[in-house]
Amino acid sequence: MSIDVDIVKTFEELEEEIQKFNKLKQQQQEIDYEQIPTACDAGALGYFNEYIITHYDKNRPIWAEAFHQIHAWQWSAFYEGIELYYENFYEENDYKTIMRVAQYLKENGYTEFSEYYAAPAVEYEEIPVEEWEEYSDGVKYRPMNYYPEEMYPILKKTEKWAEENMEMTWNFYVDVLMKNKSILLVSQKENQ
Repeated sequence: MSIDVDIVKTFEELEEEIQKFNKLKQQQQEIDYEQIPTACDAGALGYFNEYIITHYDKNRPIWAEAFHQIHAWQWSAFYEGIELYYENFYEENDYKTIMRVAQYLKENGYTEFSEYYAAPAVEYEEIPVEEWEEYSDGVKYRPMNYYPEEMYPILKKTEKWAEENMEMTWNFYVDVLMKNKSILLVSQKENQ
């Protein structure tokens, strides 16, 4: 499998984004939220996420899983509606994965982030394949796990927190990428 993301170039882009952000922080008392890089921007974060998805597939080390999950979480919060993340719409972030990522956040100094991230998580009952719904052409699909209405107040608190703490999320991305820079660079060489 060929991976089209150049990690060296992507780290250079990340360094530029870090410098630009730090310069803005020095010049202003308060940063406008639109100036903070997010999962919704076309930039280094998206390229790193693409690389992690492609290189690690489903066997991701916890740091890579955490990066990917927080990227998907932030994308949902700002672009699609955060309930899609907690409904496991894309079948990538079940309850156990969310709890593992929450633990990783906590262990790495992001206790408040961990609490807000984990709070709306719901453990859905697994639907056996024989109970899946069927299209008119006979193809079966897993029914949606609709987010429970009684959990919406908690979900909305987390969504609000995500909007108000974009800088913390940015710091998490930078921390996890810089701590694992050598691993990512070595993996790039192995894939060439």
